[in-house]
Amino acid sequence: MDLSSLKKLLRWQGHVRSGTFVAPNFALDVEPGFVAAARLSPHKGQIQSVGAHELPAGVLVPSANKSNLPDANLVRRALAEAGERVGISGGKVGLLIPDLAVRAALLQFETLPKNPGEAESLVLWRMREYLPYPPEEARLTFQVVGRQPGGVEILSVAVRNSVLAEYEGLLEGMNGGPALLLPSSAALLPLLSEKPGGQLLLHLCAGSLTAAVVASNSLRYWRTRPLEGDAANNAGEVAREAARVLATCQDSLAVVVEDIWYCARPSPGPELGEALKKALGREVTPLAASLDHSPDLPAGQREAFDDFGLVFAGLMANASQRR
Repeated sequence: MDLSSLKKLLRWQGHVRSGTFVAPNFALDVEPGFVAAARLSPHKGQIQSVGAHELPAGVLVPSANKSNLPDANLVRRALAEAGERVGISGGKVGLLIPDLAVRAALLQFETLPKNPGEAESLVLWRMREYLPYPPEEARLTFQVVGRQPGGVEILSVAVRNSVLAEYEGLLEGMNGGPALLLPSSAALLPLLSEKPGGQLLLHLCAGSLTAAVVASNSLRYWRTRPLEGDAANNAGEVAREAARVLATCQDSLAVVVEDIWYCARPSPGPELGEALKKALGREVTPLAASLDHSPDLPAGQREAFDDFGLVFAGLMANASQRR
């Protein structure tokens, strides 16, 4: 799936913003429990270096409504150390943030006003039911992901101004701030197969689960929810959520899911896939990246990539699709 179809999610100049995808030279991923960094070669579509750093519990608590960074200085130091490991210097920086910090929704409209300002106002008005804060405090981006006779489908993503400012502040003084800012699950979408059939992606990361469904190269479903504990101990809950998504796709979206993929970060090993397969009664496949995206990583960095780096591979997969 071409991530550029989602535009430049979460990067605005003003109240509402959309634009074109920017392939960064460096990428930083900030999650509860860890930060990860990568040096990238967009023109080759390759990851040149990967590093990670653990975060103590409680220094990053993702929320769509409240402060996310009780200890921003500690997180900033961890990012600097991870960045030093991969050799961050000049160039564009991409920042990936926890899915729980954003609110995303697929919205249906009979029509969408041609006037951009009117369209923005209408989407923001509809997003109010998904926001735990006043709509005027949201920074919003949206993109048309589907058109059918008599209807338009919009993917809308919002972040509270104060929450976004916290994450942007982590990169203060670093290469002019983030040139690209995304919820981490969005960076995985380009790794899905290029096929018309329905695909379900389950992304488990640091206490959250995002379920996303893609069909005919369009995003049809997105939901993020918190989880208790680590991925390996949540197979039953993840399987129940997956079953609910599969039922929704069949009953409400008329989408038949042919493939189910999962990505757990940090990696819990193969036991999660086996547990999901048993609970769902269907084949469940670990999401993977082409070795072309990370051909020359040394052993220690390969381990960091296997645990945390698929999001970086997704950014490079999208860069490759755009060359």
